[in-house]
Amino acid sequence: MIEPTQAKKGESDVQVKLNIFAVPSENIAPMEEKFETVGLKSIHNGVQAGWKTTFYFSIDEEPNPIPWVGTFADFFGDTDFHNLIYFGAYLFQKEDRCFVLTYGKSHFYARPFCDHDFGIEVAKRIADENDIKQTASKKFAGKKKKEIKSYTSNTPLDIESGESVDYIKAAIELHAREEFGPSGKFGSSVLLNVPTGKDEIGDLLDKLTALLESDARFALPRTTVITDETEVHKYNGKLLAAITSDQELAGFTHSGHDIVGVDFVFSGNEKFTLSCRGHKQVELGDREFDLPTLRSYISSEHIDADDILKIRIRIDNEGQRSYSKPLKEALDFIVDGENIMLSQGRWVRFNEDYVSQLNDYLDSIAIEPTEPELRGIHMPEPAFNKSDTIRKLGYVVADKDFSKIRTRLSTPIEAWDLHRDDTVYAVKFGTAQKLGYVCDQAIAVLEIIRNNANVKKLNHEVKIYCLWLGLKLQHLPERLSDSNSIILKQKIEAWARRCRELGIEPRIKLSLRQ
Repeated sequence: MIEPTQAKKGESDVQVKLNIFAVPSENIAPMEEKFETVGLKSIHNGVQAGWKTTFYFSIDEEPNPIPWVGTFADFFGDTDFHNLIYFGAYLFQKEDRCFVLTYGKSHFYARPFCDHDFGIEVAKRIADENDIKQTASKKFAGKKKKEIKSYTSNTPLDIESGESVDYIKAAIELHAREEFGPSGKFGSSVLLNVPTGKDEIGDLLDKLTALLESDARFALPRTTVITDETEVHKYNGKLLAAITSDQELAGFTHSGHDIVGVDFVFSGNEKFTLSCRGHKQVELGDREFDLPTLRSYISSEHIDADDILKIRIRIDNEGQRSYSKPLKEALDFIVDGENIMLSQGRWVRFNEDYVSQLNDYLDSIAIEPTEPELRGIHMPEPAFNKSDTIRKLGYVVADKDFSKIRTRLSTPIEAWDLHRDDTVYAVKFGTAQKLGYVCDQAIAVLEIIRNNANVKKLNHEVKIYCLWLGLKLQHLPERLSDSNSIILKQKIEAWARRCRELGIEPRIKLSLRQ
């Protein structure tokens, strides 16, 4: 079960490859139950360096067909060849610590029960950030969803803000190689080629335990999608409590554009229809789609709590095809007191490194000073944009002017609301969730500008693009990073990065919506 490799001169005579997962104590019993259901049997129990050990093995593995043997079956005569593919797991427990070493396909069964940050946390302490071999990362905002990069030797780590590292392969720092080997792969688990024998694995796990109590040497932003059914059920319950309470704990997302086939569908002019199996569907007409409207639908249709998340929303926009989405995909929600958010209908956990790096980038975006008479706003956006105060301060109204960008699409596009000199302003007032809409719309405009083959006319040179946000708060924040909405932060970061890619300076202007 343990694979010996050739040792280099000066190293231990024995090296073993170990794929190590950390398992929270509350997940040990469920994991062992899972092992039993997939045919893993305990064949050895022992003690090693104070660790209680159990080795599981698939004793009764059934023969597996070999596809290519079937192709050439007439070559084999009456002989029926099959593979026996065994797998195993080595469990180590001491006090409140538990590790499991996986062999063969057993990692599929251990992974749902593991601490998904374990590998990344180890990497932050022993990986050489100046000698990265490979990374796999993803983003929640913007077009880049997942990216795998391979590097030449001695390439330093380079992670963009808003980017989440799922996996990293790197050389191990010189001071740690004697204990942990020359290189490692780090994700949910740690894959090490260590200079030790099977009887010293417990000592290695002691070293890993002590390592995790030390300070990290560098940051690695990390987000993970929650797939465990028990956790999903728990957070669905918190979401339902927010929907059915009288507090504004959840907000609807209004994507600046959704991809439906190959069409852009811009928000702002949609009509919504709510439906739920066994209940009447309700067309909202010109009514705003908000939490009070949703609560009214739930109440009038007597929809049980168990069925609320089965509600679907149909979106109609003139000149575009209708489409629908489940309720969870239309909601932004952050769990109070936990690094958990609802993103595109999925529950996502993020670490402090992810938030810190995102905040650092946001605080690099210039804040344009707000004129004293505009720090507090007492009128809706259309009236604000056309007000005498705006005109006297030199702003030119572009609100509802669809001539700034002309495309071959049938849907008119409002490029921005105001402009003054070389700066254009996209204005939006409201909660953090509603402010996300202006980011999405601005990103869509930038995408059209970038892909200028689809633009018939752009009659205003854009040098500075400013998001003018009217916040429903008591006081203006000193920094953009002070926002509590991780989703809004992601969207602003994606917009600002797109601006800079096009040579446009991003700016933010803040007012209080009173």
